[in-house]
Amino acid sequence: MLSVAQTIQQKIDKFSEGQIFDYQVFPGFIKSPEAVVKAVNRLVEEKKIERLEKGKFYIPKKTVLGLSKPSDSELIRSEIYKNGQLRGYVTGMALHNQLGLTTQIPRTITIAFNGGRQIKDFGTIRIRKISTNVPVTKRNVKLLQYLDVLKDIKKISGSDINQSLVVMSRYLSGLNTSQQKELMRLAVNFYGPQVRAIVGLLFNDLEFHITKTLSDSLNPVTVYKLNVDYSIWPKAAEWNIR
Repeated sequence: MLSVAQTIQQKIDKFSEGQIFDYQVFPGFIKSPEAVVKAVNRLVEEKKIERLEKGKFYIPKKTVLGLSKPSDSELIRSEIYKNGQLRGYVTGMALHNQLGLTTQIPRTITIAFNGGRQIKDFGTIRIRKISTNVPVTKRNVKLLQYLDVLKDIKKISGSDINQSLVVMSRYLSGLNTSQQKELMRLAVNFYGPQVRAIVGLLFNDLEFHITKTLSDSLNPVTVYKLNVDYSIWPKAAEWNIR
């Protein structure tokens, strides 16, 4: 029977260089947490692995310039997962850039997270976690990101709002019926009326079915001032979007 240290070494041998991990990835942690912590700390002392921060480690990659730290994408990945479960997603300007809505690249990456607020500076990037009360799952991440963009639609850096809506319409056009229903449900339960009105406009333009729940959630006398071009969005007035 393998010792705790041997089991950990076997597991680590399967990791890629630069991969970030925590104590929870080791099967023996639940049964013998102290033994796992001791064995991992010994590997740090032996320079076989590096400590990224409290409770997180990585396999250093050897280069001609010495040992390199994890990539920015790996740092982000490690921050959106907790105990192996997806708990967050990239939002804000980094998401706007990812979706082609802006050419600006932020140094600070914003992550919406099922947990507390936090800021971490890793040198190459800075990660800011903001709390979200929406349960994050692999199935709804894309939908939440789309809704976040619609929430930010008036403040996307260097972007014309009409063009941003055209781009988002293109993304929404790829949703299947189930995803369309889920996006509307999320909009009604977790987002403000302006976002819901924009969803209504874009779905209307795409000739998607719009649930009565979404329509009824909007106050018929509230006007949403977005400065849209009616020649591009002829149905905007139906959603009180100006």
